[in-house]
Amino acid sequence: MTEVVMVRHGQAAFASDDYDRLTDIGWEQARLLGEYFSAAEAGFDTVFTGTMRRHRETLAGIRDVVAQSSPAIAMPDAQVLPGLNEYDFHSLIAAYLSNVKQKIDHSDPRIFYRTLRLALMAWSRGELSDVTETWANFESRVRGTMTSLAAAKGRVLVVTSGGPVSAVLREALKVDVETMVNLNLQAKNSGITRYFTKGEQFHLNTFNAVPHLAGHQQLISYT
Repeated sequence: MTEVVMVRHGQAAFASDDYDRLTDIGWEQARLLGEYFSAAEAGFDTVFTGTMRRHRETLAGIRDVVAQSSPAIAMPDAQVLPGLNEYDFHSLIAAYLSNVKQKIDHSDPRIFYRTLRLALMAWSRGELSDVTETWANFESRVRGTMTSLAAAKGRVLVVTSGGPVSAVLREALKVDVETMVNLNLQAKNSGITRYFTKGEQFHLNTFNAVPHLAGHQQLISYT
């Protein structure tokens, strides 16, 4: 049986010129997660990330703390799985707004995420054109990634994004798309979702937990 520990990246730079990087809060979330793993003496047999900068930086924050405080804890070099990348939410929102002939204030998180929810639902129904990836292809690559994760042995760390986290949850629990989208938009930065696998079956143990942020309420974020 394999234990899969999925971590959503730390806070990214919402409404900036480069979303795909951690903010100071994101780096602190990653470092606190590294402290949590160190305190639990929780090493990993295999580590996976997507190709995104925010994935690499989150892992770097975790790894730096573990290496300094608990050098004996296993933290092997990461294997890169593009299937762990986020969907292209910029293209989805642009396609949705083009369909409904609207404009929004992208700097307002409430408006942005309300629009993203509508765009994700439209995407899942095949209503958006000019997007970088179809819904079917997104789900297919996540399933393929789950196969790779389940094939790993022992304890597995996965640093990824909210979309793949919720898509794996959809596969594991057989929930509908609307439930998946709602869970996706609740995903906390550096949140832990834990599974135990048997064959290719994923059994949920924990969803969206942030024990490392206990006492640091100001560090809880969702971007």
